[in-house]
Amino acid sequence: MSKRTIRLAAAAVLSILMALAAPPATAQTFKDAMAAYERGDYAAALAGFRILAAQGDAPAQFNLGLMYDNGQGVPQDYTEAAKWYRRAAAQGDAPAQFNLGVMYGNGEGVPQDYAEAAKWYRRAAAQGHASARFNLGLMYGKGEGVPQDYMEAAKWYRRAAAQGDAPAQFNLGVMYGNGEGVPQDYAEAAKWYRRAAAQGHAFAQNNLGVMYEDGKGVPRDHVRAHVWFNLAAARFPAAEKDRRAKAIRNRDRVARLLSPEALARAQRLAREWKPGAGAGPASPPPAAENRNADERRRIVAIQLALVRLGYQPGPADGVLGQKTRAAIRAFQASVGLPVDGRPSDRLKRALALAEAKAAPAPKPAPVRPALARASTGSGFRVSADGRVLTNAHVVRGCAEVRVLPAGPATVVARDEAADLALINGPPGAAAAFRQGRGVRSGAPVVVVGYPLRGVLAAGANVSTGSVAALAGIRGDRRKIQITAPVQPGNSGGPVLDAAGNAVGVVVSRLDALRMARATGRVPQNVNFAVSAAAARAFLDSEGVPYETASSNRARAPEDVAAAAKAFTVLIECWK
Repeated sequence: MSKRTIRLAAAAVLSILMALAAPPATAQTFKDAMAAYERGDYAAALAGFRILAAQGDAPAQFNLGLMYDNGQGVPQDYTEAAKWYRRAAAQGDAPAQFNLGVMYGNGEGVPQDYAEAAKWYRRAAAQGHASARFNLGLMYGKGEGVPQDYMEAAKWYRRAAAQGDAPAQFNLGVMYGNGEGVPQDYAEAAKWYRRAAAQGHAFAQNNLGVMYEDGKGVPRDHVRAHVWFNLAAARFPAAEKDRRAKAIRNRDRVARLLSPEALARAQRLAREWKPGAGAGPASPPPAAENRNADERRRIVAIQLALVRLGYQPGPADGVLGQKTRAAIRAFQASVGLPVDGRPSDRLKRALALAEAKAAPAPKPAPVRPALARASTGSGFRVSADGRVLTNAHVVRGCAEVRVLPAGPATVVARDEAADLALINGPPGAAAAFRQGRGVRSGAPVVVVGYPLRGVLAAGANVSTGSVAALAGIRGDRRKIQITAPVQPGNSGGPVLDAAGNAVGVVVSRLDALRMARATGRVPQNVNFAVSAAAARAFLDSEGVPYETASSNRARAPEDVAAAAKAFTVLIECWK
């Protein structure tokens, strides 16, 4: 438990306590004490907080404890800090409960007592304090003050992680990677590493790099592995020299596997990365150079109009953007024109005329030939707001994609290597992915989709079978092999387990005629689906929220099919 991080978290609370309710008679005193603290007048702040704390004001008691804890305006005194934290904590102040737990955990101002620390963490955690939940998870993981219990640790990490706590997200990823307290699930581990890594957590960035290098929980991708190793190496603190050196070795090892072009791309992605972003490219706004050129032409035209009129725009001339006004002022100053800040109708007419002359001529709308339906496929909603998952080949080369019965939809992301695509479609019921242990070979599955559109029945078709193998052709672990019959048009539809949870995305079937020519035999029911792990990794990389559900309770195939029809959609490709 890092005291430095914890104290910063507590200090952040101090800065907002001014907004907390205080008794009317003391409100001004509290406000004055906060103002003194914020301007660095710790003596005045201390005096104000001390008066209120003696009257039983919990926020003032917490702040007084914090000042003794940090040695602000008084000699640092952990015993005095603990005394005031305890008084505020007894009134239910969650930050004080948390800090008191830290002091018991570290033995600062009080005897070291892990059980007492856990007690105060639990009280703060019950009020939603994220750092207290994380620390409680740590204690269950180590067995300090509580019995060692990985399941309980994972529970508290998950609650803190859901609040955006990066260390909790990282630790939860570790538990999924090791199968401690939760079923081992590399895709789930990668998801939590990615969330922590996006916040700049160096440990998570390094571990995510390992997963991309090894292809565990995510498709193997040495470019992304290099990006995350590179970011981790730059962000490990000085005290973590060994870990930084390891991240550098990881980065350099992967660099030797990349072509010069791929290495340059990885380095560029690392340079462009910012906290809150993934490892994808930061695309510039479309046609930025053209817009800049248009702006320059606009400025010149307006400058010429103003030169002829002898005007310089003032603050009231809101028709101009800030950059344009600055450019015009500089131009006017350079030619010595007089300043007249008053807007006039003459000026406004000149500006409007200049704007019209500077605007690029409208281009005639292109004449597009009438579109025709070229092919169809299937897809399924993975979030209630309408995100639809399908195959990349279903939407490849389409001038327009339609999700029926709603109509045109937008392809927002695709991964050609995994053959997956994401569409913004109509909202509605969404599928859940299988939780915990992945589907096993021999397990029954249900496939839902819209095959042979115009030949078979208009509604969704259902077929059943089992998982034949947990890898595709040549051992491709991104695929699973299924025996459920599929036809053209099934591509992109869900493969569901006996509980109705998604375990794959239909992608292809073995070419029977080609295999018959090659082997003399016609293959029976050899079909493939993108694995749930690969599908979830794709959704994670695009920041798409999705649900997971337990598959402990099996349902009848017809019930699975009925539920699936609510989230399975028909996709049309028009060219």
